[in-house]
Amino acid sequence: MASMRTGFGFLLMITSFLAGGVGGALQAQNNKIPENWEKYDFIPGYQIVFYDDFSGDRAGEKPLAWKLIEGKAEVMLFNNQRWLRAINESFVAPVLETLPAQFSFEMDFYVTPRGYSGNYRVDVYGQTDNDWIACTVEEISVSFNTSWGLSLDYPFDEPLQGRHRLAMMVTNEGFKCYIDSIRVVSSPKSGNFQPHDFEIFLPGGEKEGDDKSVITDVRVAALDKSLREQIQQNGKIVSYGIPFAAGAATPKPQAFATLKELATLLQNDLSLNLSIECHVDEAEEESSNNRLSQQRAAAIREMLIGFYKIDGDRLRTKGWGSAKPLKDNDMVDGRAENRRVEFVKR
Repeated sequence: MASMRTGFGFLLMITSFLAGGVGGALQAQNNKIPENWEKYDFIPGYQIVFYDDFSGDRAGEKPLAWKLIEGKAEVMLFNNQRWLRAINESFVAPVLETLPAQFSFEMDFYVTPRGYSGNYRVDVYGQTDNDWIACTVEEISVSFNTSWGLSLDYPFDEPLQGRHRLAMMVTNEGFKCYIDSIRVVSSPKSGNFQPHDFEIFLPGGEKEGDDKSVITDVRVAALDKSLREQIQQNGKIVSYGIPFAAGAATPKPQAFATLKELATLLQNDLSLNLSIECHVDEAEEESSNNRLSQQRAAAIREMLIGFYKIDGDRLRTKGWGSAKPLKDNDMVDGRAENRRVEFVKR
C-alpha cells in the first residue's frame, strides 16, 4: 500500500426536518421515512478521538492537527468556511494517539464541475503496509479495494457535484461506506485485518484555475460499544449521530439511523424509559443555548413518537445548553465533543 500513498406542531416540525435532506426539499408523508434514507444505517462512534473543521487554523497555513505525509496542503477559505486544500498530489492524516480497532470516519468533500477534484481516497492500513483497504471516490463512482484481492464498484446515477459527505465504518464484522444517504460499500472483514492507521489522498491542483481538492468537518470516533451496550454499561447513550444545522431545532436526515436503532431498543424493552438531553453551545447568550437545546430534545422526542410509535410517556426532555461540557470548549475538538445528545435511563 505504500505505493498508493417544539412550537409549530409535529407535522410542521417534521416537514422542516425533512427539508434539510441532501438533494433538496423532501415531503413528509404519513410520518414515513423518506425512501432515500430508509436503508441508511450509519451510526458514528460514541467517543470522538479526532475532529477538525479547521476553524482553529489560519488560511494559507498548514493545519496544526494534521500530518503532511507527502505533497503540499494548506487551509483555505472556500464558501465561507475553512477547508484543507491540496496544492498538489498529497497524502495527509490526522494526528492520532491510537486508531481504535473499531471506528467510524467522516468527512465533507467538494466536487467541482470539471470532475478532477472528485478523486478522493481513504487508505486504511493494517499492521503492515501490505495489509490495507482503500475507498476511492470519483465523480461518477466509488471503488473499494483490499490487499486480499476484493474489488467492488458502485456507479452513481448522476455525477457528483458540490458538497458531499463520506462516512465509513470499520468494525469486527466488516466495512461499510456511504456517500450522503447511499450505502455504496458493504463488505465482510478479512479475519486477519486489524486497522492500525489511515491516511487521505487528495489529488490537488497546482494552478489557481485548477479544480480544488478540499475536505472539512473530519471526525474519527470509537465504535467499540453499540447503543445497547452503552445503556447497559453506562446507564446512558452518548450520541453524535443526530446532527443539526447551525441554529436549527430539527435534525438532519442522517439522524434516522440512530433514531431507528434507539426505537428498536425501546420497542424490545418496554421497561426502558429515557430522558432525551441535548447539549448546545452555538449562541453567545446562554439563554439562547438553553432554549435551542430544549427545542432539539423536543424535536427528537416527537420524531420517536411520530415515526416509530414510541409512547410519549416514556420520553422526557431536557435542554442543558452549554452547562455540562465534556471537554474544553475553547478547542475545536472540545466543541465537537460537547455538542451531543444523551439518552439517559430513568
